[in-house]
Amino acid sequence: MTDAELLMQCKIGLGMPAGGDVFDGILLPKLLAVKSYMGGAGVSEEVMADDAALGAIVVGVTDLYNLSSGDIQFSAVFHLLLTQLACRSLPKVT
Repeated sequence: MTDAELLMQCKIGLGMPAGGDVFDGILLPKLLAVKSYMGGAGVSEEVMADDAALGAIVVGVTDLYNLSSGDIQFSAVFHLLLTQLACRSLPKVT
């Protein structure tokens, strides 16, 4: 899924009009930060591109969008999804 498609899904998840671009400048940096955080936590590019990652990305962007001033943290749900995706990214042992 492209960043543009992910951005549209994030807007839908936040209850925003998916067709407009008013919020793109606010949401795109948050989307990129979430993807970078997930990559740093061990989520592979292959898993990141999977539809299973979509929910985690939307939750992470929503967490960042709903921040209070000076309060930066991801929700427990985001971390649970992130852990599952990172585990799926581990090499398969045979």
